[in-house]
Amino acid sequence: MVGVSQAVPQGKELPETVVRNRSQYAKTLHRRDPDADEPRPACPTRKSEHDYTEVPTAAYRPHYKLCQNPECFGGEWR
Repeated sequence: MVGVSQAVPQGKELPETVVRNRSQYAKTLHRRDPDADEPRPACPTRKSEHDYTEVPTAAYRPHYKLCQNPECFGGEWR
């Protein structure tokens, strides 16, 4: 469905900034890895060789989905 936002699990507030892949085809926002020197996702995607950039959540949230990995914005794995 277009225009339907995803709920963020309780205890997982949206930060002011998030990271996204620099690819023009990227459609997912990730929580930033607090231990990384450069913008990297908090989830296992951080091990990829892709370049990431930090972006303001409010500007990108309406057009991108949130990563559903528990380390980013998802709940428990089923």
